Amino acid sequence: MRGGPKEGAAGGERQGVLIKGARVLDPSLGLDALLDLWIKDGLIQGLDRGIKTPGALTIEAEGKVLVPGLIDVHVHLRDLQEAHKETIATGTRAAAKGGFTTVVSEPNTSPPLDSAENIDRWRRLARRDAVVNLYSKACITRGRRGQDLVSFSALARRRPFVVAATDDGNPVYDDRVMERAMRAARRWGILLASHCEDGPGGPFRGGRPYWSEPLYIERDLWLAERLEVPLHICHVSVAESLHLIRRAKAKGVRVTCEVTPHHLLLSEEEASRIGPDAKVNPPLRRRRDVEALQEALAEGLIDVIASDHAPHHPDEKARGWQEAPFGVIGLETTWGVLYTHLVSKGVLDLGGLIERLSANPAKAFGLPGGSLLKGQRADITILDLEEEWEVLPEEFASKGRNTPFKGWRLRGRAWGTIVQGRPVMIGGRLLL
Repeated sequence: MRGGPKEGAAGGERQGVLIKGARVLDPSLGLDALLDLWIKDGLIQGLDRGIKTPGALTIEAEGKVLVPGLIDVHVHLRDLQEAHKETIATGTRAAAKGGFTTVVSEPNTSPPLDSAENIDRWRRLARRDAVVNLYSKACITRGRRGQDLVSFSALARRRPFVVAATDDGNPVYDDRVMERAMRAARRWGILLASHCEDGPGGPFRGGRPYWSEPLYIERDLWLAERLEVPLHICHVSVAESLHLIRRAKAKGVRVTCEVTPHHLLLSEEEASRIGPDAKVNPPLRRRRDVEALQEALAEGLIDVIASDHAPHHPDEKARGWQEAPFGVIGLETTWGVLYTHLVSKGVLDLGGLIERLSANPAKAFGLPGGSLLKGQRADITILDLEEEWEVLPEEFASKGRNTPFKGWRLRGRAWGTIVQGRPVMIGGRLLL
């Protein structure tokens, strides 16, 4: 059966999964060739031409591109007291539909992930409901209030599930508290993911003006350099921030940074036209910031692309600009908008996009994946670069409908998602 899976002879999945005839592209290995890939026991067992495995589940993938599983390190899955917005079940289905095999959830849940009890509850939900690999960040301070540090030793005991700490939506305002957080992170080996923006308790009263971002980035880079601590900077949005990050990297500071699809493609001018579905933190910036972000991505200064998927109930976004909550969704549109508007237009090559959505996030957060090496966990994304489609929110697997890309015509879409050797989506259809 061309273009999809078929059962092999008797024995079925005991012989694993065989993906035939795809263009295999793995920037981390310098690999770009027409090959078959064999999976068994959840691991990549072979990558070659003409592999024969009688009894395997065979997926015919001629004309498709097979890459290391896509990874999104900045996702809000809501659930708990905000299950009307999104759940782990619906959010990870959206991830699978978008081609993501691994996501990292943010800790600004209700209640927040600021204690061992809350983290353990979240982990139990993840094990029960997630259909892709789910890891999590924890809070830096209790209640994300920027005052009392959480127990970093408790975070360390919850690895590998907990991969980083962040007070999502807020920086740690107090310099002394942030310094203590970095010392604790160094002691316990916890990555800090810094949200360099102004929140409700900040000096700008939550206004998130342009200069609030580089202000906090400069402080955090100085602390990271002085204390020799790795640092990840979330959703960079302004050109001046890039100058600071470039200078820090040149000095040897261990810093990585991410950018979102909406900050790469949309400016404040589009926000007024789109309306509340473009109301986001950090805000959409000037057109020259968009251009600077694209240039920094192309040159390799920006390491990671992350969606910052932030779903809200449609009724909440319908309240108008002043009352609507901040946030846009992105798990199901990230690949399409970036391939259409960056790769197809020559801003970034295909390998560069894959690297920033697989190998680089895996390396930055110490996650499995990002490579198709034999013996690696079989997290694989299969892409159809020719499919043309329209962004129709009513067709999303996510509960959210708040996309700023509604109605966009795109080219390129995830066709298959395989998680730990298990096909979760094939032919654009979820197998759940």
